[in-house]
Amino acid sequence: MRLVTSLTVDASLLRKLLRLWDEGGDPRNPFTAVLVTPLFASPSTLQLIRDELKERRGSTIYFDSGGYYAQQGKISFDDLYRRLRDYYNDPENQWADWYVLPDHVPTSDDSQDIVDQKVDETITAAKMFFAEMPHSIRERSISVIQGHTFDQVNRCIDAYRSMGQRYLGFGSFGTGGANNSINITDKRSAKNISHIARELESDGIRLHTFGVSTPPVIYAFQRLGIFSFDSMAWLRSAGYGKVFLPFVRAYNVSYRSTRNTALSQGEFEQIRIKTGHHCPFCESFNQLSNNRLFRALHNLVAVMDTADSGHNLTNQEIAALISWKSSSYHRMFKEIYLD
Repeated sequence: MRLVTSLTVDASLLRKLLRLWDEGGDPRNPFTAVLVTPLFASPSTLQLIRDELKERRGSTIYFDSGGYYAQQGKISFDDLYRRLRDYYNDPENQWADWYVLPDHVPTSDDSQDIVDQKVDETITAAKMFFAEMPHSIRERSISVIQGHTFDQVNRCIDAYRSMGQRYLGFGSFGTGGANNSINITDKRSAKNISHIARELESDGIRLHTFGVSTPPVIYAFQRLGIFSFDSMAWLRSAGYGKVFLPFVRAYNVSYRSTRNTALSQGEFEQIRIKTGHHCPFCESFNQLSNNRLFRALHNLVAVMDTADSGHNLTNQEIAALISWKSSSYHRMFKEIYLD
């Protein structure tokens, strides 16, 4: 399963992350595919991604639509559509490999009528936008499935099939946190993603999931045959003092809180041994606890380890790791984990 590392970050932070990763000596490349939101990234970030990642390292570049920013009220959906259309149509900006079409993202707080309206607006916008793009962009475009019900996501799938698209995204995960700013996998979205994966499998249409990359969910996505995923969770969690381990949700290593939300050094080492995880960024637990960039890159390695099907753990061992301290993910995806 392809990791698409989300990098809509400040150029100076990106340089630090790249330098620290190179110094770590891991031969793998977490920047093989990256996602950036061009309308909301600085020119220096875009130039760095183009020069350093695409040209020098051969990365596959995804341009995101910026639907998240419309969801947050930082731009209207109509303005997003117009600005994105003009940006994608400019030959100077046609160096990406994939282009996400505009989508109107619902939140968990939206009424059913509002969600239905946003689904209709997403489908209409995708069709219009697709027609306005040059052929070279159309064949590299990704329309986004939105909706809270099977009927809503099926309407999106049918519309995008009629457009001949072979690569789609899903963005209607649950939302939480301040201003619904964090994507979460809830029971509804878990059922929808399972349904969508089955629907697309028969046609050989690839599916990308936007905005969720907690290791237990990544493992479920892998078993569902999802092609690719992205998220900023590896970096955002690090900023809150939290770390991942393969198959294990985020726990805090920087602040001592309740037992169910924090990891002691002994617990961390115990899970690290069970999963076989090792990386240059967690060799010192003290440094991991106190250095945000080390936590971020450690989290990225844990995400890569989870998405790598080459692990030697049994289904039962993975299930035990997923449900350790918290059984919510295991209950949500139990049939998928044990399939």
